[in-house]
Amino acid sequence: MDFDLSAYSILVVDNDENIQSLLKLNLQTEGYQVEVLGCAEDALMANLESFRLVITETSLPGEIDGWELVERMKESRLTAGIPVMFCTSSDSENDIIRGLNAGADDYIVKPFSLREMMARIRSVLRRHRNMAPQATSRTIEYRTLILNIDAHSLLIDGESVSLSPTEFSIITFLLRSRNKLFTREEIFNAAWPGEEMTNPRMVDVNISRLRKKLTTYGANIVNRSGLGYGFMDKE
Repeated sequence: MDFDLSAYSILVVDNDENIQSLLKLNLQTEGYQVEVLGCAEDALMANLESFRLVITETSLPGEIDGWELVERMKESRLTAGIPVMFCTSSDSENDIIRGLNAGADDYIVKPFSLREMMARIRSVLRRHRNMAPQATSRTIEYRTLILNIDAHSLLIDGESVSLSPTEFSIITFLLRSRNKLFTREEIFNAAWPGEEMTNPRMVDVNISRLRKKLTTYGANIVNRSGLGYGFMDKE
């Protein structure tokens, strides 16, 4: 791996002691700093902005579950940009779609392959690391939409729009080739480089979430049956 793991602090929120021990041991073996907590209330009391990744179960003891934990993180300016992974026994398609719509970067169903889990954690962190600002500034502009590629920021009508690393990769990919259609496979390869597309719905869900964040520009992302998605100019 080509980045310093010691700089990556990961929070695991799960009340299952076996999961806590399994993830903590293996993540520490990989070189990460790890903290484990058993409930969302404790997580919200922690210094969340100090973590580079949060992995949470959806079903947690107490009044706040994992869904609400992620919702609160995404609502806060300090924690909205922290990548989140759900690691949960909730395995229905509706739950997976709900998790991705909530802003999660990935959704892992228990029981999981430890090897796959580690690979997907590295993938999420790698995508997030690539959002670090650079000294130079390249932008793509479309009317009042300004995408700064190096600073990984998006402005619409002068207002900042918070995007996940995956959402940013998708909108950058589409804006770089406006008025061109791309298949789900092409978009997946751009947003999840090196990964196998096991669930094509991940592309659909992330684009649906992206459309909402783009407000009026969401209508520019079109889907033409059999051809794919594209960011199209509108009259």
